[in-house]
Amino acid sequence: MSVGAILLAAGSARRMGSDKLAADLGGRPLALHAFEAILAAGIDRPIVAVAPGSALAALFAGRARLVMVEDHALGMGHSLAAAIAAAPGDWSAAIIGLADMPFVRPETLRALAAASAPDGIVRPVFSGIYGNPVAWGRDHFPALARLRGDKGGRDILARHPPTPLVCDDPGVTIDIDTPDALAAARAKLL
Repeated sequence: MSVGAILLAAGSARRMGSDKLAADLGGRPLALHAFEAILAAGIDRPIVAVAPGSALAALFAGRARLVMVEDHALGMGHSLAAAIAAAPGDWSAAIIGLADMPFVRPETLRALAAASAPDGIVRPVFSGIYGNPVAWGRDHFPALARLRGDKGGRDILARHPPTPLVCDDPGVTIDIDTPDALAAARAKLL
């Protein structure tokens, strides 16, 4: 059994007004930062959920298993369900991350993988704040595969409180959802 990774990159960027995942951040598309952290953590061939026809697919081609999410506009739950359905049978857990979180460190991903178990859920905590990505044990894959709408795994987490993984990684709490957040992220890289 092994721990895999899923990167959700099929969002509609409603609050941003444009394709934020393709926005430049430090000379690279925003989504590439989260993807490269997964690879740097030693997690090979992650699954990346993208919208059909997305220009982002080319960023991941050959280095990831792409899942085209036909109903991505209906919300994150649909993207998550499509991606988890593609998880290989030998995964004991999946670290599910968001492509708009460019500052999560590879060592945090490695710690999540090490702390995961088939029946558990592990969520990083920085300065008392729960963040993302979340490591979901295989026992939770069926519930994730039934998700719909825009809530992601929130309801599952309410029924099955995660094991906290205290970390020194502020990146687990920083997502880029607005033009101001993107500007702040760009300033952080200067």
